[in-house]
Amino acid sequence: MQKTEGEDRFSLLTDDILLSILGRVNITTAARTSVLSKRWKHLPWLLQELTIEAKDFLPGPLSCSAEAQHIDAAMALLTKAIRSFLATHQRFSSLQLKLKLYLVDNYSDTIGPLLSEAIGVGTVKDSDLSILGEKESENCNDEDMLQQASSVDGFFRAYTGVLDCLTRLSLYNVFFSERDMNHILFDCCKQLQHLYLSNCDTGGLAAWKIHAPDSNLITLELDMCFLGKLEVLHLPKLERLRWDGWMCPNAPLSFGVVPCLTRLAVRFATFRITSAVHNRLATSARIVSPGNRKLAAPITATHHTEIHTNPAATIR
Repeated sequence: MQKTEGEDRFSLLTDDILLSILGRVNITTAARTSVLSKRWKHLPWLLQELTIEAKDFLPGPLSCSAEAQHIDAAMALLTKAIRSFLATHQRFSSLQLKLKLYLVDNYSDTIGPLLSEAIGVGTVKDSDLSILGEKESENCNDEDMLQQASSVDGFFRAYTGVLDCLTRLSLYNVFFSERDMNHILFDCCKQLQHLYLSNCDTGGLAAWKIHAPDSNLITLELDMCFLGKLEVLHLPKLERLRWDGWMCPNAPLSFGVVPCLTRLAVRFATFRITSAVHNRLATSARIVSPGNRKLAAPITATHHTEIHTNPAATIR
């Protein structure tokens, strides 16, 4: 392969290889690359998987006094990026969209219609949405979480088309009522396969009962979610459940119809083995103590089940 004058080695690579490289960097880097090189100019709009994160537009670590201002500026840039990429992609093939945003000010009223239209015409065929919290979880109070819940609920109710191809959803700092949580996550998100909740609860250590026989959910991850009890009554396709931050004095976890559940990972402070997991599954679980991965005591549970006190449990 001959190298022409002024052409670098990257520019001699095929579009497929260059797209693979662009797919590994954030959207701001990809956009800057397309501006600096004519050879790369058209490539970001050919990506089959597009990731746009609000934090990529932030100037750096946020201070408390500058947080709102920086988030507003980041969302303004993110909104422009979404509009530009989705408008151009309509001339090409459909894509998988991974979007991490804040629901602040009026930006949701711009982003919602853009996403709904892109999904409706087939520009976006698969979406992964993360609705971030404006504050770190340790700095949130009940009022903050109620406001976040109101924003999430309002966004999904106003732009139901956003839910049509939503396969992955991550929510942060949300205070739900059980009814609203189940309606949004299972009645509306019919294609949802992966759900991640961080610092979300139903208030007052209330129980969260999941009865969703038509759900396609495969993976459920809870991170520091303070629930009085989690009752998975019916999730027919659930394969993996991780609960990191089990802080209750007892072990509030029970299963009903979960025929596909094969991996359970739980991290907690205290629990009683006799009441740790109530289920109707067939194989043996493993109780793992800190620093010792030997089987400590068998209980009836799922394949590859591990209940940890330390370090954090993870699903692989």
